[in-house]
Amino acid sequence: MGSIHVRRVAALAIALAMALGACSGGPGGAAANDPSGVVTAALAAAQSGGIMKLTDFACAAHKNDIAGAFGGGNMGALTAAGVKPEDIFGAMSMTFANVTTREVSKTDTAATVHVTGDMTITVDKEKFKTVAKAMMAAQGQPVDDAAIDAIVNRMATSISSTQKLDEDIKVVNEGGKWLLCE
Repeated sequence: MGSIHVRRVAALAIALAMALGACSGGPGGAAANDPSGVVTAALAAAQSGGIMKLTDFACAAHKNDIAGAFGGGNMGALTAAGVKPEDIFGAMSMTFANVTTREVSKTDTAATVHVTGDMTITVDKEKFKTVAKAMMAAQGQPVDDAAIDAIVNRMATSISSTQKLDEDIKVVNEGGKWLLCE
C-alpha cells in the first residue's frame, strides 16, 4: 500500500466512517443531533475503540464500504483463507490530534462538516504477524519467521503514518440521527 492508498484509507475512514462487524453503542446524545458533533464523536470512537467502532456512525448506504478501501474483492479472498477482517482492523489503530470541526452547510437532511487535524495510523506488528502468517500460508508462500517479519515490517512502514486532515465530510440525517455518508 502506497501513501496514496493510505490517504484513501484515511479519508474513507473519516468521510465514510464505516467498518465491518457489529459494535455496541452508537452515536447517541447531543452528537446525534449535531453534524459537527457526530464527526467529532466518530473520531473519538475510532481512537478509543478502533476502526470497527466507526460503523456506528455510518449512513446505511456506506455501512460496508471499508472492504472497498482495502482492495474490495481481496477481503473475500482473505476471509476464505481464514483471515477475519476484524483481525486486520484490530491490528491497526488511529489517533487524532489538533482536530477542529466546522459546519459548512446544513439542511434538514444533509450537512457538510469541514475537519482539520492530524491523524496517525499505526500497525501493531505482533498482532499483524498472525494475519500475515495466515495470508501467506493461504497463498502457499513461506511462513518462516524471517519471511513473516519482512512482510509485517513492510506493511507497518507503508500504513503507519501521520496524515494532515483537511476534508469536507458529508453528513446525512437518517431517522433523526446525523450519520457520516460520503
